[in-house]
Amino acid sequence: MTHVIWIIGALICVCGLGAVLKPEWVKRFAAFAAVGNRWRPLAAVKIVVGVVFLILATSSRSPEAVIAIGILMAGGSILALTLKPEKMQAVMHWWQQQPLWLYRLWGVLAVLAGALVIYVGWPK
Repeated sequence: MTHVIWIIGALICVCGLGAVLKPEWVKRFAAFAAVGNRWRPLAAVKIVVGVVFLILATSSRSPEAVIAIGILMAGGSILALTLKPEKMQAVMHWWQQQPLWLYRLWGVLAVLAGALVIYVGWPK
């Protein structure tokens, strides 16, 4: 269980790299998630990951950083779930209209965030 945090960080890096190399995939995924309420289970998964970070923080290199990341993950998704569905639909459709370079930029930021999660989540 002590390796779960850095493995999630590695998955974040891989997804970010995918966004950098193939931003069209992210655009298609955003279109898929925008249909109906498909974004709700995705937010629920992010809440679960945030809670896992909170539970496993003590086994990491930097528990304070892992706790902060877990709170941000879970809190942001809880906030998304409390918004009106129409508002989230508008946000999802806005994302679909963005140029590919913005998807690449978010991919670079995801790679950096994933690297940070790997670093702080590495077991003691």
